[in-house]
Formats: sequence, C-alpha cells, structure tokens
Amino acid sequence: MHGKALQIRLATLGELHPDTASSYNNMGDTYHSKGKYDIALQMYEKALQIKQATLGELHPDTAYDLYLIGVTYYSMSEHSKALQMHEKAL
Repeated sequence: MHGKALQIRLATLGELHPDTASSYNNMGDTYHSKGKYDIALQMYEKALQIKQATLGELHPDTAYDLYLIGVTYYSMSEHSKALQMHEKAL
C-alpha cells in the first residue's frame, strides 16, 4: 500500500516534495517493523535528503527524520551511530 502511495506522489508531486518524503518515511516504518533495517535506513535517508532540500536543515520534520534514522541504528545495535543521529536531531 505504501509503495503505491509513493508511486502516486512521485507521479503527481515529483521527487522533491515533502509529501513524497512522507511516503518514504511510511515505507521505512514498514520495513523497520519487519526487521528489515537496511531497507528502512534507505527509505529514511531518502526522506531526509528530500526534507533537507525542501524544508531546510533546521525544520522539525528534518529533525524527525534524523531521529528515525537514529532509532533504526539503535535497533541494529549500532548505538554510537544512533547517538550521533539523535544529537544531530537536537
């Protein structure tokens, strides 16, 4: 379902739109919940790139994406990377 939403948003809004980034986050959440952390990271990182480009580094939504990446690293037992992402989110 999230994959279809992403396709629609890409077709109608384009790659560089915050709503497209939200679709990448939703897919990341799904992969994270399935324990597919590597794929979740790819989705979250793509969302982060879009939000940095469209909303800027200091926007709360950009910080939230850094948080999601940190949570994923934590789930992978990569605690130093998790801490680094969470510190960036502050």
